[in-house]
Amino acid sequence: MSLLYLIAAGVAVWLLWRMFSHSASRKPGNPDTTYEIPITVKVTYETDDKTRSPDTDDDKDNWEGSFWEVQQPFPAKATLRIKYEDGAGKQTERVVDVRQFGTDVNGNILIGHCRMRNATRTFRTDRIKRCIDEETGEIVSDVFAYLREKYDSSPERTRDTLIEEEYDTLRVLLYVGKADGQLRAPEKAIIRETCRALANDSRITDAMIDEIFSSLDAPTLHAFKLAVGRIGKSEAAARTLLMKAAEDMVATQKTVHPAEKEALEYMRKRLFEPASLPDEGPSNPAVHTDAAR
Repeated sequence: MSLLYLIAAGVAVWLLWRMFSHSASRKPGNPDTTYEIPITVKVTYETDDKTRSPDTDDDKDNWEGSFWEVQQPFPAKATLRIKYEDGAGKQTERVVDVRQFGTDVNGNILIGHCRMRNATRTFRTDRIKRCIDEETGEIVSDVFAYLREKYDSSPERTRDTLIEEEYDTLRVLLYVGKADGQLRAPEKAIIRETCRALANDSRITDAMIDEIFSSLDAPTLHAFKLAVGRIGKSEAAARTLLMKAAEDMVATQKTVHPAEKEALEYMRKRLFEPASLPDEGPSNPAVHTDAAR
């Protein structure tokens, strides 16, 4: 009997050892064994991952193209509430602080700060389904025409027109202002008032004068003389306005720099005695570069 008890006890110990050994082999933390995730968990994970798309996430927008492709952008200041349908057909309503607009290969496009995304976004105007000017409450039916009208009546339009139509005058004023090495605030104030008179627009600011001059190359003496020669063919009122501005700029300082003196003397002769000096070149704006001269 004692032998039978011993055999039974041994079998029981062996069974207990097998049970605990098998249980330990299924723990996921055991590096020597393979732990299989239950199929229900695995399927849920893959399904969630596959449904995530950059174009459909709440914080994403379907790409509308680059504003760098716009050939002639115009500045615009407008706050528009738009209902927009992107390239994927998703519609959203958002407020956009417009900065610029123009035309690219796909049509009319605008760029601005999207308040919903708190980031810069581009929008094609043909995908704007509804538009309201947030500042005036006006319903806008043609977004591009509306922005163009705002630009045409803006001081930015005046600035651009000055650069286009008064190129030589601006270059002469810049040369006189920097003839002694630096353009001072009193001289800039005279230039600002002269530009206001030329454009008949009192909205021109010192900041706009800075923008204008930043777009111009500092003229050489030769370029200055060419510009004065072309202005000598203009109306007497324009020549008188320019001469007075140059003289007032120089008079803001007690000491007259030799370069300033030379510039004023040349302007007096060329602007009011044009027959005394030879022709200074064509008036075509296309040749308004030192390289072309």
